[in-house]
Amino acid sequence: MSPIGALLRDLETTLARESEDDRAVILSRLTDLFLSTADGMAEDQIGVFDVVIGRLARAIESRARIELSERLAPVASAPSGVIRQLALDDIAVARPVLVASPRLSDRDLVAIASAKGRDHMLAITERADLGEPVTDFLILRGGRVVTHAVAANQSARFSRHGMGVLVMRAAQDDALQATLGTRADIPDDLTSQLMEAAKASARRRLEASLEPTMAEAVAGAVARSAETVEAHIPVGDGFGRFGAALAQIRMLDESGALDEAMVAAHAEAGRAEHAICGLAVLTGLSLPSAEQIVMGPDREAVLLIARGMDWGWPTARSLIGLRKSEAGSAGALERAQRSFDGLAPMTARRVLGFLRMRDGAQSDSSAHVRT
Repeated sequence: MSPIGALLRDLETTLARESEDDRAVILSRLTDLFLSTADGMAEDQIGVFDVVIGRLARAIESRARIELSERLAPVASAPSGVIRQLALDDIAVARPVLVASPRLSDRDLVAIASAKGRDHMLAITERADLGEPVTDFLILRGGRVVTHAVAANQSARFSRHGMGVLVMRAAQDDALQATLGTRADIPDDLTSQLMEAAKASARRRLEASLEPTMAEAVAGAVARSAETVEAHIPVGDGFGRFGAALAQIRMLDESGALDEAMVAAHAEAGRAEHAICGLAVLTGLSLPSAEQIVMGPDREAVLLIARGMDWGWPTARSLIGLRKSEAGSAGALERAQRSFDGLAPMTARRVLGFLRMRDGAQSDSSAHVRT
């Protein structure tokens, strides 16, 4: 008798005895056999396992179904019927396949999210490369927590309509504003809307913290400040490419979410414009100075500024990594770390102070990003 035939016979016998332990043992053996032969298996052969594993999975306890879900989740040729069955199970069973199984199509994911609710939706938001039909559905039906989670998934793709809904909701949701500010795929016109929402939020927070008689004056001051910052970006000098990134970075700064970790994250992801704008805002330097520090020929400049800001080596390393010529050089990074460790913080702060004064003296021709 073939291995599959023997397992089918054992399955029928085990089901008749109704022993949970024996069923779990048979399931483990059957899964072992499938995984050992899955790579070269035809779809009709996979179909046999689909029927048998699916029947057995309905007759075992939750602990064994969780183990089955974990084992099958990463398998590209896993039995599709079993995967869908597991995905519709309790969240503890469903989570591994919802997060990782390539056998679930966009249509499957929408159907599962519709049938099961928030816990299953949150697991789906963790998937890599979510498609537009799925993100549209999650935004429409998922509620605030799910919306925040899918917006934070950097590999998720959004339709024009879906992104528009996110930006519209961000007008009343400061946390969603900050989350969207980390994305590099927001169209320019929606970025402008998001920036306006951030300005309005900052104005509301200021007005709420002051006496009513001062609210009108504060509102005018905030608006004038925003106009002044925008006016300091010169037209035609080559820095227009920073527009979308600068708008997102300013939004993060206004919401209080911009910090060293955010600059490092942008640098690690290769988003040079965002990292440079973040550096400029946090250090108080101009955009030309910040770009020269990060991308210019003097590698020591990055180390000095990072040390002067009391940032750690990982952040300095991430910024150095934006220089493609040095990003993959272990020797260059090792030498840079030694230089960084040897820098006196007081000296670095003095250099940073000098650069700020120089930029201040040249303010008529520099692109400052913070007033």
